[in-house]
Amino acid sequence: MAGTIVIGSGGAGSNTVSRITADHIPVVTINTGDHGSTISMADGNVDGCRGDHDLGWALAYDYKDDIGKAIAGYSNVIVTAGLGGGTGSGTIPVIEECVRESKARMVSVVSIPMPFEKTRRETAVRQMKKIIQISDRTILFDIGKMPMRGGDSLPISKAISLADEMMKEAIVRIYDMLEGPFFSTLSEKVYTIAFRSSNDPVKAATSAMNEYLFDADPGYGKIIATSDSKIGRADMKAISETIGSRTGIMPEIVCGKNEGDHNVMLFIPISYRSLLS
Repeated sequence: MAGTIVIGSGGAGSNTVSRITADHIPVVTINTGDHGSTISMADGNVDGCRGDHDLGWALAYDYKDDIGKAIAGYSNVIVTAGLGGGTGSGTIPVIEECVRESKARMVSVVSIPMPFEKTRRETAVRQMKKIIQISDRTILFDIGKMPMRGGDSLPISKAISLADEMMKEAIVRIYDMLEGPFFSTLSEKVYTIAFRSSNDPVKAATSAMNEYLFDADPGYGKIIATSDSKIGRADMKAISETIGSRTGIMPEIVCGKNEGDHNVMLFIPISYRSLLS
């Protein structure tokens, strides 16, 4: 087996992967209703699971053979979904069964909704605990933190759109990193992310720190700073010193081979034990 496939599950997951434009990344979508999904789990008379995780699971299980065929031959599966509903969160456990049967590994990139969506958020947190337990790695994105991104208040619609874009960026970055020692580099169980772009990698990393670094704790593990472009030694040292002085964590820096702007993403470990309590 070789390679990685990306699965967008449910409406939110499908929206996220629709932003992926790279031709070399294979993408599959799984959804209910007639949404042009690769795997449509029910006809147009069923549009979403209305928060019923069990219904999402049952529908997905009926299509388990199709899901298994879609991921056959891949060594890694990245699955993304928005939690709090039924389709995405119900489908992920079935995908995980197929992943284990094919002896592959699974990275889940999932979001939880804003605090004012109280019922959906409570449901999402329950679903999140299950997904963390069954995934090899989980990238957790709390959309509730987006309206104050970088200290700037954002309209809710803009916050959700930015969340989709940042999750897409995380998926693309993870896809590329899975070609190398991804699981040993991201050695912790659960991470959150921060992302900024600049022609100056130090500026990009510093700006990204204004988003989520208040979650950083040296006891949770090492921050991974990634860029898709080359970073010189002086800039790498400056990034390490900046992150280290702010958090007490000396990061590991992974850079690409491209030239030009630096799309810097920080993978910040969070305590999954506290999330599961």
